[in-house]
Amino acid sequence: MTLAEAIAGFLDSLTQKSSTLAQQRQAYEQATLLLTEYFSPSLQLNEMTEARLRDFLARWYLERICTSTLKSAESVALSVSSIREEPHELPAPQQLLTSMSGFFLWADNHFAHELAARCSQTLTELGETLPRAIEITRLLSKSIRERRGAFGFPEFLTSFEEGGHSEYDIDTPGDVGALEGYFRIIRVAGTLIEGEDLISEERVWPIVFPLEIAALLDRSYVINLELVRTKQGWEIADCGFAYPPGTEIG
Repeated sequence: MTLAEAIAGFLDSLTQKSSTLAQQRQAYEQATLLLTEYFSPSLQLNEMTEARLRDFLARWYLERICTSTLKSAESVALSVSSIREEPHELPAPQQLLTSMSGFFLWADNHFAHELAARCSQTLTELGETLPRAIEITRLLSKSIRERRGAFGFPEFLTSFEEGGHSEYDIDTPGDVGALEGYFRIIRVAGTLIEGEDLISEERVWPIVFPLEIAALLDRSYVINLELVRTKQGWEIADCGFAYPPGTEIG
């Protein structure tokens, strides 16, 4: 049984249920459409693994919905016509996860592929960590927009105008003044965070986070960060996406 055939049967079963609300059906349609965009419609159901489902939800979907959310936030300062709209509405994280669970249970009842059993742990875990990763991305991006990035800091501008150096100097001999990469959260101490670079496995301490974001980092989330060294530690100059723990990047 292919993914496309299973989805067609699942949506048809919803049509036959008079108790299925239009809003619920729309959520299932949105969720299953995303599945066919990520996976091939010809994918056999027994080929859908927990690892691929995690990548679909924790990376592919997260990047899409975060991009959409951030564009909406920036639309206040931009012309509406300059914003690229998503080809279709994206379901909210919990809505997507609930729809996935419902589809997998239906498929198991009809085709005995044990999708629900293989993927239930991932869906349960991401029920907590996926919405939080999206919120971390939103808040951190908002903080950086409001601060206008590290190069907007008065200390940077003063240093360059006067031809001297400041606490944001990235050219200190023998010192690495800037870092960029994917960092796994290792330790949280108030607003100070220790991160581990996913490639080099080197630990960076302390990274200074806004308080409201640091309070969300109770697990080993992975965040794409651009850092600059200061007297207080490492300041966040820019950021990409924050991902749930266990997400494979690259």
